[in-house]
Amino acid sequence: MTAVQSDTLQVLKEILDEVAGVPAEDISLESSFTNDLGMDSLTVVSLFILIQRRFGTEVPNAVFDRLTTVGEAVAYVEHGEIPA
Repeated sequence: MTAVQSDTLQVLKEILDEVAGVPAEDISLESSFTNDLGMDSLTVVSLFILIQRRFGTEVPNAVFDRLTTVGEAVAYVEHGEIPA
């Protein structure tokens, strides 16, 4: 994990705690928003709204529907593309 990825992950953990009440120690890059973190679709939408605000990036609906894990969200924020 790079320093940038670590910083992005830390901010995402803070956002996840804020919107879903998920403790940082329960979150990994492999964590699925719905399966592992128990988020419903409305909470996922709230998550991506906050990601856009905190990182100053646009995450189109068609993209965030395809981002299912914390690692995918980190990669998108850092590189602007969905990981293969």
